[in-house]
Amino acid sequence: MSIADLIPEELREGFAERNIQIGSVVKVYVSDTNPPKEKRLILVGASWDKLHFASVFINNDINPNIFTSQELINLNYEIKAENCDFIDHDSFADCSKLKGRPASWLHKIVTEDPSRVLGAVSEEDMNEIRERIKSARTISKSEKRNFGLSL
Repeated sequence: MSIADLIPEELREGFAERNIQIGSVVKVYVSDTNPPKEKRLILVGASWDKLHFASVFINNDINPNIFTSQELINLNYEIKAENCDFIDHDSFADCSKLKGRPASWLHKIVTEDPSRVLGAVSEEDMNEIRERIKSARTISKSEKRNFGLSL
């Protein structure tokens, strides 16, 4: 039994509704990494109907095998641990690609375990992340537009 089991479902659902929003940091198990694993992600945009959120991963460091050019390295935004409760050490938001996440999937995860919501990025950090996403040539204009992230 987890602590979430002691909280009535309607309260957990309300918590999920209030906390699944742009800027939220959520810890989830994802299969779109190699290997699949638990990752922290930031919700950075939403579809017009709010059925999907765009997310970016938070990484411990900048992997030189993946980010092979200065342009790609520059698309990683450093998040300072001293300003954030959701990371233990300085980390990087990978703004070089977006991954759409169904709102229903996020809602289910957070309803089942509210501790999956780790917090939210500051407005200043969110603005910097959005600017890097908007400038990223690695993300199509249509994908940016679909999540409200176009110039």
